[in-house]
Amino acid sequence: MFCCGTLFGGIAFIILFAAILAKKRKSSRLEACVNALRDKANSWKENEIKEFDPKDALKEVDFDLMIDRLKNRIVTPNLDEPENSPYGTPATYVDLVADHLINAYDFSQLLDTLCQFKHFKTTIGDINLHFIHMVGSEEKNSTPILLLHGWPSTVWEFHKSIPKLVEQGYTVVAPSLPGHGFTDPPRVTGVSPSVMACAYHKLMHKLGYKQFVVHGGDWGAIIGSLLTYMYPESVIGLHNTMNHMNFGWRQIVQSLVGAVLPSLVYTTEQERKFIHPIFKFGERMYRNFAYFHIQSVLPDSYGYGMVDSPVGLIGWIGTTYAIASCGRDRTVNMMTNLSNGLKNFGLDNACANICIFWCVKSAQASMRIYYEFYWNDLELLRSFSIPHVPVAISNFPNEIIHLTKFASQTTFNNIRQYNYHKHGGHFAHIDNTAGVVGDLTSFIDKIR
Repeated sequence: MFCCGTLFGGIAFIILFAAILAKKRKSSRLEACVNALRDKANSWKENEIKEFDPKDALKEVDFDLMIDRLKNRIVTPNLDEPENSPYGTPATYVDLVADHLINAYDFSQLLDTLCQFKHFKTTIGDINLHFIHMVGSEEKNSTPILLLHGWPSTVWEFHKSIPKLVEQGYTVVAPSLPGHGFTDPPRVTGVSPSVMACAYHKLMHKLGYKQFVVHGGDWGAIIGSLLTYMYPESVIGLHNTMNHMNFGWRQIVQSLVGAVLPSLVYTTEQERKFIHPIFKFGERMYRNFAYFHIQSVLPDSYGYGMVDSPVGLIGWIGTTYAIASCGRDRTVNMMTNLSNGLKNFGLDNACANICIFWCVKSAQASMRIYYEFYWNDLELLRSFSIPHVPVAISNFPNEIIHLTKFASQTTFNNIRQYNYHKHGGHFAHIDNTAGVVGDLTSFIDKIR
């Protein structure tokens, strides 16, 4: 008996020692990776900041070409498509968006709205970077906020939030991601989210902001988290609208226990609604993340169809706005879900982004962020944690990813604010502007 106990004790000690050693090695690899990224960023060349006019990129002639292509499109609802088709974007949805662009959408309103903001461009390393820069009121203790969007989005996502933040005295810097909208596609490979994080950090310092708040959704949440991890001394606080985490023991234990005893794991009504049962949640993620794999492996192969055809653009990118805003009710058909999503997101907002991607021909380049992340940053994102910087997370019911607060604390050790909302989705700045701006400003008040 004693021998068995000694044997098992010895095995347990060896396993524990190996786990500690592995963790130290992983920590050393991460530290070396971050130091290499920071050193590389310090060697980047920069040029001066110049004013930029969105009208130089969004030309009427390109919009007219899109309208002509849509008027002569081949794809229309027909008998070849099954009723209530489950196979992806229905032709009726393409028709809905195309007809709105042809007959109702006001392209001049897009230009007028964008031109109310101050736009600039500068080169940092290999990125010819576009950004909006709106300076707040000095009397109101203007806190700089770095707003970061994701895919398939543009700075249009923030067109309602920026005025509200500036009115309250905050300074806002909102860059376009490389290949998204007005930031040029990089002419080199390797511009991954971690590289973008370094570029945005240099941009903020170049503008004179040594410390600032970072806010992001989708890729913006990941880039902002990486920026906070690599430059914690510069970040006052991090606020995300898409929750994410690295994968560790918390998630394994929580998933196993939650499958059998959900009341012990999912402690709030929202967690029980959106995550439990875990296997259904996993199935939903699997069904809706096929695009992630495609764009991580062959982004350019699919991109040609979107750069050359507005129908291809609507069918792939244009559908995402509705899907990420509807909650994806499995009890109704695809078109009903898309129609509900468009009601939340707004048909004009979908058309605004489609016009930007079409006119600057950036749809193909925008998808490369998935490839660069998968082949360059995956281990970094799976392993890092932010121990000290204050973090806030806003959860919206139609978001594509839901996590428990317990799981989130694996990555974010200093969560100061964790809010749930009754409506809103993946593009919360569009369909719940008041909610996301209110969360962001209340978080800043807590940490300032």
